[in-house]
Amino acid sequence: MAVPKRRQSNAQSGMRSATWKRKALDAARNALSLGKSLTTRKSKGFYYPPAPVSDNWEAEAEGFGPNRNSAE
Repeated sequence: MAVPKRRQSNAQSGMRSATWKRKALDAARNALSLGKSLTTRKSKGFYYPPAPVSDNWEAEAEGFGPNRNSAE
């Protein structure tokens, strides 16, 4: 079994920790981007099975953007 022979420096520990956290952040960003593209139905790489959707689904859809129906 491999055992480290010397104590790891604080700089090296910080670099490893930063890499590990950056990978998680990148995965979260990719998941959010994928979710946004699926909710807008504008992505080209996915097959959307035909579903009984009304003709004006864009007007009925609620998203994350500004609310157009609110009176400001």
